[in-house]
Amino acid sequence: MCFYIGIEDLAANAMIEMLKKDGRRFLTYNEIEMYGAEVVQILRENGEKAVLILSRENTDALFRNYSEFFEEMEQNGKRGIKLTDDKEVEDLIQQFRGYLALDVLLAFMNQRSVNVLGAYS
Repeated sequence: MCFYIGIEDLAANAMIEMLKKDGRRFLTYNEIEMYGAEVVQILRENGEKAVLILSRENTDALFRNYSEFFEEMEQNGKRGIKLTDDKEVEDLIQQFRGYLALDVLLAFMNQRSVNVLGAYS
């Protein structure tokens, strides 16, 4: 089986982990991409195939389809994704984690992938 991981799942799960870790509501595109690369690596090590679906078109669709959750912004000269002020961890979990395959969910929550967040900001 091959898992296709879109920007919406990647951003939402990275945001969940950062909110739990230090309360930060903004992630740079670089952080999200590095987090995704680590998630894919973890899945591959567990015998699964995974592909990240990252493109400007998909990112634009993220902001269109989930505008109640995310907005694009620049912080300290770096572009990225900000969680809107009225959304919290529980909202993200309810919207983005209920349908994930267990292997993917565990890779999103793996300490190795979580440690990438903040390291490349």
